[in-house]
Amino acid sequence: MNIPNILSIFRMCLVPVFVIVFFSGKDHAMAAAAGIYFLAGATDVLDGFIARRFNMITKLGKILDPLADKLMTITVFICITIRGIIPWWLIVLLFAKDFVMVLGGIKLYREVSGVFAANVFGKATTVLLVLGGIVMMLFNDQLSATFKLVFELGAIIMSALAFVSYLRQYINYKKHNDTSKL
Repeated sequence: MNIPNILSIFRMCLVPVFVIVFFSGKDHAMAAAAGIYFLAGATDVLDGFIARRFNMITKLGKILDPLADKLMTITVFICITIRGIIPWWLIVLLFAKDFVMVLGGIKLYREVSGVFAANVFGKATTVLLVLGGIVMMLFNDQLSATFKLVFELGAIIMSALAFVSYLRQYINYKKHNDTSKL
């Protein structure tokens, strides 16, 4: 178990903490929940940096890192949807894509014992969701309907671009590698 994998596990442990804080009803609970989400995002950046910089990339890490990200992001956006901060249809669209990608990741892992690394669209989508989620938790009452709509459309567009880019990556991989005999 290396440091990047420990950071990914730490991020997974933050998921229930986020939920408890978010729904605690305490003063500044939303700010504390946003801080937890920020911490999760920061550890995501840190574990990726450490893994690449010090050559600590592992098969386990290639699974733990995106799993931790998905668990936290799904949890955050379900919570802010329950609170009425964003509409339910956004969650359905975002996580339908994530569900299909998780199934594809399982298929790919079974075929080649690995998964594709995050690409620029996937990383940009994650950054957009983390920053957007934090802004909505901290400033929901001050945000205009136009800002929220721009965020929602941006999240859908970036998510769709990420999905298409990963699908193309998979199709190109399949085209150049015979995995039928595995």
